[in-house]
Formats: sequence, structure tokens, C-alpha cells
Amino acid sequence: MSRAAVDLAEVRLRESDETLALVEAVYKSDVLSQVLSDELVYSIRAVASDCQSALDTTAVRVKKKYLKTSDWMSWFALGRDPADFAKKLDQQLPGLSTTQPMIAAAFERHQPYQPGNSELGYLHTLAHANRHSDFSPQRRTETVEIESVPGGGFVLSAVGASLNGIEVAASEPTAVRYMTRTVLVGWNFVDPPEPVLATLRGLVRQARDAVTDICREAGLDARQGC
Repeated sequence: MSRAAVDLAEVRLRESDETLALVEAVYKSDVLSQVLSDELVYSIRAVASDCQSALDTTAVRVKKKYLKTSDWMSWFALGRDPADFAKKLDQQLPGLSTTQPMIAAAFERHQPYQPGNSELGYLHTLAHANRHSDFSPQRRTETVEIESVPGGGFVLSAVGASLNGIEVAASEPTAVRYMTRTVLVGWNFVDPPEPVLATLRGLVRQARDAVTDICREAGLDARQGC
């Protein structure tokens, strides 16, 4: 196998890190402008696609080293539960659980039903999140006090707020007039109904953990050109 193919998973993981940093920056800008930009939508999808590519590349490397079957592309097996995982692993890497049970166990350590890996279960859906309708706004409702100032005019300051129906503590109001306003604070995915940034951060971390663990178990250290 060529050096380029060996290092592809690490390349994709680095790209996911870089694109996630871009997502974080554009996300802040879009919240300020109150508009979900095409750049943000594209970058979010790119993060998920890079994670999927890194995982799938790792599965192919395991197949070529240990199974030596066909050159058909294999996908990283992701199951809903242990039985579903066992079925999908046998479809993608036939015989691995029998001939290399330790490597199969490494794959299973990085399944969505394992604690701390729930974002991996969203991988395929997020890799196809490419429309504005795939996102829903996350808004905060806050109460603003209106205080008159010398010379005319007024000053606004938030004295209480609620986020998604959860009240936020605030000091006692000192003004006699109030106004309630709704402020955009970010976006959730529609499917899954989870916050965008937290979900992507978890996905990138879990994909890297999976690639590192499986490559170590399978003896596929890219730095050694295996």
C-alpha cells in the first residue's frame, strides 16, 4: 500500500480539526449577523465527511492487512446495539471477529451505544446535512429594563432571561419599564435535535479516538509506514 494511502486517515482527521476551527469562527459571526450562512452549512458537512472518510479508510486498511479479500471499499461498521454491530462488522469485514477478535473488540469499543460515543451514531446523517432546512434556530428570551438617562434617550440592559424554557437568574430590576425580546444564540441540527457545535466537537474527538485505538490494536501505525 502506498504511503499516501496509509496516511489518508490522519490527513482526514487533521482536515476535520481545521474545518471545525473554521466552523467555530463562522458560527460566531453568523450568530452576530443572525443569519445561517452557506459557508457554515458547507463547513459543518465537511467536518462530518472528513470524520467518515477517516473511519472508512481505517476499516479498509484493516481488511487489506488481515483479510486480503477483494479491493472493494469497506465501510466502518456502526451498529445500534451489539447485535446490529456484529451483523454489520461481518458484512464489512467478513471473518474479522473470528480471526482477529482483539481488533474486532477495538471496533466495538467505538460504537454509538458505548458510553461517550453517541455522536458517532449521527455520523452518516450529518455527512448529508447540506440544506438550511437541516438546522433549527436556538433562541433565548430575555427581559430588558429600559432606564431613562439625562438629556433624553434610554439604556437597555438584560435583567432576566430564559433559554429553551429554562429561567436564568437575574438581579432585582431597578427600572419601571421592561421589554421582552428574543435573541438568536445558535443552531441545532433538526436530525438529530442536538446543538451544532457540541455535536461536531464530540464527533471529531470520537473519530480520532477510534482511528488511534484501532490502528494501535491492528499494528497500523502510519508513522512507521505499515
